[in-house]
Amino acid sequence: MAEVRPELRPLIEGLAKQKGLPPSAVADMQAAIATSPYLSSVMVDAMNQGRLSRLRVTDQPHEGGHYDTASKTVFVSADAFAHQSIEPQARIDNVASAIGHEVGHALTASARAMEIERLSAATGIALREAAGNASYVDLTRDAQRYLDFTRRDEALAELVGMNALASRVTGAHPGRFDVDDFLERAAPTTRCVDQPRENRPPALAPGIRLRNDGMQLTGDRFDSPAVEAVAACHYDKSAGLGREGNSNYRNYYGGTVLETIAARRAELGQSGTQALPEVRLDLASLKLDLRQMERNGLDLGGPGRSLGFTDTSHGKLELRTARDSSSGVDKMPKDTVAEKAAVRADGPGHPDHRAFQMFHAAITADGRWSEAQARNLAAAGVAAVKADPTVGTNLAGVVIGTGADGATNLIGYASPHGPAGPHHHLAIDAGNAARIPAQRSLDRVEQLNQQQAQQAQAQQLEHQGVAQEPAGPKRGPSL
Repeated sequence: MAEVRPELRPLIEGLAKQKGLPPSAVADMQAAIATSPYLSSVMVDAMNQGRLSRLRVTDQPHEGGHYDTASKTVFVSADAFAHQSIEPQARIDNVASAIGHEVGHALTASARAMEIERLSAATGIALREAAGNASYVDLTRDAQRYLDFTRRDEALAELVGMNALASRVTGAHPGRFDVDDFLERAAPTTRCVDQPRENRPPALAPGIRLRNDGMQLTGDRFDSPAVEAVAACHYDKSAGLGREGNSNYRNYYGGTVLETIAARRAELGQSGTQALPEVRLDLASLKLDLRQMERNGLDLGGPGRSLGFTDTSHGKLELRTARDSSSGVDKMPKDTVAEKAAVRADGPGHPDHRAFQMFHAAITADGRWSEAQARNLAAAGVAAVKADPTVGTNLAGVVIGTGADGATNLIGYASPHGPAGPHHHLAIDAGNAARIPAQRSLDRVEQLNQQQAQQAQAQQLEHQGVAQEPAGPKRGPSL
């Protein structure tokens, strides 16, 4: 019998300690992992990246599983183990697909958090720049960009799930891949394999191509034809999601768009004196249904809160109101909710907060600038070093100095090779930086973080090779 890789045994041991587990949960998960070398490989990758710490079973309705970013936990629905009358092979196939899908989300968690942050930053910039200058801002393009990301991300995860099952099928026939066996076994787990009907065998959805060993390849591209083919059959057609089990993926993730806009409006409304511009969204082009998003649960700041905006669908201007419907229910996509807050570098918990503090401490110790100017200078310093690949990743300290032209400079320095050097520094003209609003520099930091995350994701895909053929759903919608 196949054994679970040593690196993954702590996950199984931790799962066994969960109370109230279905009778076969531990054995089924262990078998799914042990019999799929691909699944084992991507799980080890996720653990090595600090993205996977636990396996758990959830009784959350209307899902096949989910990934929780905060606890780095992959959850599989208790329904996967509930029907003991189902043949063990089919049950374990379903579990392998479910785990693979959620591990796919674990591997892209950083990119997903950055996409939400990018949406938040773009919303804040648009609202702030239009305040006092324009009567409205159209955020449709930014919303579309975020939803396009969720489509590719879900497809990649589904692709990982399908690869996990393909690897398990190959393990049952060493040296060869039985495509007919795979299709028969995959049909109950994903919408990307058509169910057999009228004496016709199951078939792959249009555009999906399998390698000789059953794997789907992305070519190290997040926007590859392989990902698009899975998106068309998984993201575009899946339903049964959300709080009431009647939502598609589009409206499931669409709530994040409205929540982000509401959060940034509230934040800017408290910090500014100018009236904020009207928000416009083309719900028709975004393929969003406002009432469906409300049924899924919208967290707009608490009971009684709402977001007014203008719907520009079909060339018309229609005033719409989205109402908070969270009711204390955790209805947001579990793999995004934990990193949804728009924290900037000037706030604790942000990865660049230490750099902000270093600049701020040096500036306030010097004593020649006001608190508002000190904040502007600190934010500008972080943005400048963030753009420098050497100083930005090795910032050791900040000093105030005088340039050759007599101007006062902020100097961030790094000594990545120790006291012997070479040493690196970056000078910022303090006079100019003190006049740049801190928020503009902090937004620039987020834009740089987004670019760097995308570059890291591309490198990760290249490094993982086949291991980034994410996969999909399970028996019932999986997130």
